[in-house]
Amino acid sequence: MKIFSGTSNLPLSHKVAEYLDKKLADVELEKFADGEFNVKINQNVRKEDCFIIQPTGPSEFNSPNDNFMELLILADALKRGSASSVTIVMPYYGYQRQDRKDYSRAPISARVIASCLEALNIDRVITFDLHAGQIQGFFSNDTPFDNLYVETYFVKYINKKILNCENSLDDIIIVSPDEGGMKRAVRIANKLGVGTATIYKERIKANEVCRMSLMGDIEGKICIIVDDMIDTAGTACTGAKLLKDKGATSIYIFACHGLFSGPAIDRINNSVFDKVIITNTLNQEYKNLGEKFDIIDISYMCGEAIRRSLHGESLKELYDTKETFPKK
Repeated sequence: MKIFSGTSNLPLSHKVAEYLDKKLADVELEKFADGEFNVKINQNVRKEDCFIIQPTGPSEFNSPNDNFMELLILADALKRGSASSVTIVMPYYGYQRQDRKDYSRAPISARVIASCLEALNIDRVITFDLHAGQIQGFFSNDTPFDNLYVETYFVKYINKKILNCENSLDDIIIVSPDEGGMKRAVRIANKLGVGTATIYKERIKANEVCRMSLMGDIEGKICIIVDDMIDTAGTACTGAKLLKDKGATSIYIFACHGLFSGPAIDRINNSVFDKVIITNTLNQEYKNLGEKFDIIDISYMCGEAIRRSLHGESLKELYDTKETFPKK
């Protein structure tokens, strides 16, 4: 097995390689003066099982488009180098919010991503917390697709850092930020044994909400919002204020992917959130996050997914059991 990494999230790639007791493969990823990518693989990959770790969201130096193109070129180089298999580990699936045709002549951009990967005969794709589960159906049987959930990490954080001698499960309620996230909220609530509420919102356009209303009684409760991603944080902060106005004592938000576009970080630091908890599916090290932010490391689950995929073991056990974390 050889593990390759694009430039999108090298810190995560190094942690995954360390967990697997491997070193990242020797590859040079450069840009020409005009912005085109160039890839040089400096070791033999013939008949090797190769894994590429590359989220295709925004990063420190590249846009989502750049990171996806870098991934495609690296995968093509491995296929042309006669690798036995090429598996894409894409912690963040770019363009995943464009998953359906909801207006006339709309593109289904998430399907375009799938088509590009299948055109390269990728053997498997592994990702985390898709915005819409139906994206898995964009891939044919020739390209198995695994969508992993980080909810087990969230449950562990709640048990370890929110529940204490002063707080009990009776004080906690899980809140879905919209009707589309109810399944996620119910899954986490069932694992904890607590109730749920939801925020109904009407959007004018992407990242802009015209009306919000709360369904559920949250007065005197610790509200825990669970979502798949935080982008500009505008609707998240508005939702938190709504919960505070309705009598919430503390407000937390858990999200797998922290994009933090535009004024998102300033908005959160000036909001009523007690804590914002995200994972390192995207590189957060170059961002100037404040004390309100906690980052959960998902390298164990990512590394285990690679190992289990290689050896034909179950991936469902990674997110469907009460304890899937190393004992150390």
